[in-house]
Amino acid sequence: MSYEPGEKFLRVIQLFTRLCETESGVTTKQLADELEVNQRTVQRYVATLRDSAGIDIDEADGRLRIGAGSRLPPMQLDRYQATLLLIALRLLHQLRPEQDPALVGSLAQLSGALRVPLVARYLERTLRAVESRPLNVERRQVERTVIDGFVDSRAIEVQYVDSAGRESRRVLRPYFLEPAAEGRHIYVFAHDAQSGEVRPFRLDRIGAARPLPQTFQVPDDFDIDSIVSTSWGVWQSETPDHVVLRFTAEAARWVREARWLPSAVV
Repeated sequence: MSYEPGEKFLRVIQLFTRLCETESGVTTKQLADELEVNQRTVQRYVATLRDSAGIDIDEADGRLRIGAGSRLPPMQLDRYQATLLLIALRLLHQLRPEQDPALVGSLAQLSGALRVPLVARYLERTLRAVESRPLNVERRQVERTVIDGFVDSRAIEVQYVDSAGRESRRVLRPYFLEPAAEGRHIYVFAHDAQSGEVRPFRLDRIGAARPLPQTFQVPDDFDIDSIVSTSWGVWQSETPDHVVLRFTAEAARWVREARWLPSAVV
């Protein structure tokens, strides 16, 4: 491929990324709106991908997507690995009330790459459900800023609203992102400059976020599995608490089936 300098090359890459993130396809108008160009320019970018880069792009009913010739090669997962991956993605799907382009792209790539037909079919169904949800551009930008902070080990400034409705501005160092299935929320475990502690922050309560120039290193003794294994949900304390819970006889069966802390005795 002959790379073109400047803004056009960047937009061609953005177009390719967007086409990789969809299974149902996107129209040239949608692409034009997202890239902030006109539809004729989008058509030229598509031609660049096809002719210069050799990318296979399908077009059906006015919608574009990456063709089978340019997708991920089949993944060598057995039926058990593939099924557990499906369950994990279904859980993430339940945690996301709005369309998440990153999740859409993951589902699109995986559904085309898996060799287990039944699992791939259900991934495609999940993908269609995800794509049908409304897209919140502001929410996506906030979450991408948080993820960038986590991946790049870069501090972020956020506007956070706690459970009591109190709003505050905080500087966070995102150490990890952890889903909580029981509450259907994703938490950011981060060092909070205001309190000087590592605390969980609900991702959907972060109303605004911007990257800061400061970088950081996650402490060697930070162990997310150790933290969540000794916490009540995401709640934690410096010292262990002895708690006795009493349930009705009718609830006894479900209590025994529930997953408790490693130290719990039923």
